Amino acid sequence: MKPISKSIFMFSGYIALGLVIIGLILCRLKKKKRERVEAPSPCKVASVDDIVDTKPSFTSTDFKTDVSKSDYSINSTESGFVPSSLVVLTSPIISDLKFEDLLSAPAELLGRGKHGTLYRVIFENGMVLAVKRIKGWMISTDEFKHRMQRLDQAKHLNVLPALAFYCSIHEKLLVYEYQPNGSLFTLLHGKQPGRKFEWASRLKIAAKIAEALAYMHRELYVDGIPHGNLKSTNILLKNNMEPCISEYGLMAMDPQDPSSSLNGLNLMQQQTKGTSTNGFKVDIYGFGVILLELLTGKLVQNDGIDLTSWVHSVVREEWTVEVFDKSIISDGASEERMLNLLQVAIKCVNQAPESRPGISQVVSMINTIKEEDDKSLVYEP
Repeated sequence: MKPISKSIFMFSGYIALGLVIIGLILCRLKKKKRERVEAPSPCKVASVDDIVDTKPSFTSTDFKTDVSKSDYSINSTESGFVPSSLVVLTSPIISDLKFEDLLSAPAELLGRGKHGTLYRVIFENGMVLAVKRIKGWMISTDEFKHRMQRLDQAKHLNVLPALAFYCSIHEKLLVYEYQPNGSLFTLLHGKQPGRKFEWASRLKIAAKIAEALAYMHRELYVDGIPHGNLKSTNILLKNNMEPCISEYGLMAMDPQDPSSSLNGLNLMQQQTKGTSTNGFKVDIYGFGVILLELLTGKLVQNDGIDLTSWVHSVVREEWTVEVFDKSIISDGASEERMLNLLQVAIKCVNQAPESRPGISQVVSMINTIKEEDDKSLVYEP
């Protein structure tokens, strides 16, 4: 072979090898680009069960209000939502709200419980809403819609109403007005140095909750809709610090285990006439525990110690005064009226549902205590 032919052959080989290398590089770059496009965005919620929550496990508005950047958005494609309309109830606040607006708005993850997740959703016009997302509630669409309509009809100033809802077989969304002052749980147990929670305020909150619960029980007894999960984290505080019962009627608890809600063992199930009737007595138990929290200032569960068991043991040993929160004793609260309210609480947390008082009787007993307390304040020199 002549030298020139050898050179041409050699250069042709180099060119071919270069083209192969360039082709491999281009394929590699194209593949990486496709992976970046297809990768899910980290700022969208893929699924309730995929969310790692850094907040407490209860669902309430116990969160900071100075968040400038949202961490999530509720996205229909990745969340499993199917195209549907948002059912807006009788609320002028969000009369023009569309389902697509709700899904695309930035949302801050507030908390995640066993059966649901809570978000704060912020809109371009400055409106802020709380959205509760529920999974795994085995209730038919028709029954859920009927329930939401009945709850909307039974309005009370101290019960937080749903503004709108979305319902599918697998998931449900409930839209509420955002309450920035947190919950009764935070007020009682949060670390807020210097903030006092006087006896008169505690008694007033107890009376307001009892009256609201009594109203809802009367209105919804025939429908068999109790609250189902009454606890201090579900008592929110409005702008004027008035108590407001949230999430009424969203959960059904096991009637065989009245304390299950307080141990985090809530059971979602289809309501039957028998279980829903017993559910009203479960509400009485939950309210009794709230009274014990107000009186003692202690957590429901603390280092394995159950609040109701601890109170019963102290009372049994006749050390009853040791039950009460030292801060309200130091403020000069009437020991007699605290003892009277303690007796109401103990009746409510009776292990036998049939032995618990009705909610109307509870309201009457608390109002009597409050009237006596109000009179004492009037006649104080």
